Amino acid sequence: MKTEKNPDSGKRKTLIIILCLLLALIITTIGACFVTAKYYLNKINRVDPNESTIPPEHEDFETDQPPYNDSEQETTSGQITEPAPDTSAPDSDTAKPDELIPIGDEKLLNILLVGQDRREGQGRQRSDSMILCSINLKTYEASLISFMRDLYVPIPGGYSSNRLNAAYAFGGFPLLDDTLYQNFGVTIDGNFEVDFNGFKSVINTFGGVEITLSDEEAKYLFGIPGGTYLLSGEEALTYSRLRDIGDDFERTARQRKVIVSLFEKIRTMSATNITKLLDTVLPMLTTDMSDGEIVSIAAKLIPVIPKIKLSQYRVPSGNTYIGTYINRMAVLLPDLPAIREQMLEYLPLD
Repeated sequence: MKTEKNPDSGKRKTLIIILCLLLALIITTIGACFVTAKYYLNKINRVDPNESTIPPEHEDFETDQPPYNDSEQETTSGQITEPAPDTSAPDSDTAKPDELIPIGDEKLLNILLVGQDRREGQGRQRSDSMILCSINLKTYEASLISFMRDLYVPIPGGYSSNRLNAAYAFGGFPLLDDTLYQNFGVTIDGNFEVDFNGFKSVINTFGGVEITLSDEEAKYLFGIPGGTYLLSGEEALTYSRLRDIGDDFERTARQRKVIVSLFEKIRTMSATNITKLLDTVLPMLTTDMSDGEIVSIAAKLIPVIPKIKLSQYRVPSGNTYIGTYINRMAVLLPDLPAIREQMLEYLPLD
């Protein structure tokens, strides 16, 4: 007696086989992605959790040669109404902020880029540059905000007021992040640091950066007329650190120009070319972020890179500071409430 086959049974078996194949493919793909991600994440340097800090009792103050007698006080640049501070008081109350008004930056991705003036064989030094990259992932707007290293601000944790760049030397990323929050109300989500040798290598890995030089810059640096040129890593570093043309404010503007030029290169690169660059660039970076935090940020950021619109700012700017001397240091004494008002305009909050 013949037994009729159930056509539904065959369909079910076929469906089960297809589902099993799809599941195997998904598992294999996820596994491959995990292995690939781990491969690249392992290339990034991580902050040593046992890295030493400088306790408040051992803090130091970089001193400058003032262009005046000890009995005189010089004030330059911006005009704010605060009187000049007592030069004998490194922990002067003048720069202390009023009650902090935190900026509502929860919707922003705030990454701090730190350039360090460290030579071979040296430990952590003062931060030569501090640039906040603040990104609104919904509006595709981003701000590059340079914080001047000579800002004279209170440093939390029992330290005296000092230059902002001292916070990184004393306590690394945690103390620098706390200092930025206490004084400017901005929350840092993660940090990346690169030293000068790493900076040059990063630029060279990208094949150089196109920078438009003024006549004065081009003549001073290379003895050529002004114009747009492709700078090597060494040339870009010299350009970014240039002090003999303009002032330190212009110097930070040059640093942002280099970052913008790199960003424009990245946004036009194919995924294949970006992947090739990662092998060389990632080992030059140091971060305090975990693998999970980096992956989360990358997942949010990569899809919107082509759409991002960049703006540039500097802190302090306008009439929100006084250039003066405190404890024999040439510093920028900030009007912190006024700068916090500016930060509401600088950050891509809307």
